[in-house]
Amino acid sequence: MVGDEHRAETLRVLRQLCRQTVRPLESGPATRLSLGVPALDALLPGRGVECGSLVEWFAPIEGSGAATLALQGVRRTLERQLVWAVIDATGDFHPTAARGWGVSLESLLLLRPTSVADAVWTVEQCLRCPAIGTTWYRTEHLPDPVSRRWKLAAEVGGGIGVLFRPESSARRTSWADVRWQVHPRPAVKQASRVLRVELVACRGSFAGGSV
Repeated sequence: MVGDEHRAETLRVLRQLCRQTVRPLESGPATRLSLGVPALDALLPGRGVECGSLVEWFAPIEGSGAATLALQGVRRTLERQLVWAVIDATGDFHPTAARGWGVSLESLLLLRPTSVADAVWTVEQCLRCPAIGTTWYRTEHLPDPVSRRWKLAAEVGGGIGVLFRPESSARRTSWADVRWQVHPRPAVKQASRVLRVELVACRGSFAGGSV
C-alpha cells in the first residue's frame, strides 16, 4: 500500500510539473549541456553532454568529490528553469550541502521511496518527464535491463540522468552515454582538495583523457 501511495503521489507531482514548465529541453545531437567544468567539457564531443543522456560517476568512497563536480552541471539545467529531481532511497542526501555549492533549492524535487523497486520506478518516471532537467540517483547495483530502460526514458524526457556508482562498477557494461571516474589525490595545501577525473567511456567517440 505504501508503495502504491508513493507512485500515485509521484505521478501527480510530475504531471503538475509538466503543466508548469514552459522551457523543456529538446533532445538531439545539436542540444548539449555543459558539465559546468570547462576542463571536463573539453574532453567530450561538442564540449558537453547530449540531452537525453545518462552520465555515470564512479568513486572509491562517498564524499570523494564526484557529487561536487556533478552539481556544477545541475546548475546549468536549473538556469533553463527546469527541475532537479533527487531520488534519495537511503535518506543520505542533504539539501543544505548542495546550497553551499551555489545550487538553488527552489527547483529541487526530493523523492524518498521506501523500497528498491519504488526507487527504480521513480528514476524512470523522472527521466521521462520533460520538466526535469536532471535526475540524480545513487545506486550500488544496476542490472542491465534497468539501465536500458532508464536510457530509453532519458531519450523520451530529454533531460540528463546523473548516476553515482561504486568504483567496482566501472568495469561492467552499461547503457550510460558518458562515464567518469574520480580519483582523489593527496592535497598539497591544507583544507584543499585535489582530484583526477578520467573519462572512462563516451558513446559515439573514442573515450580517453583525464584532468
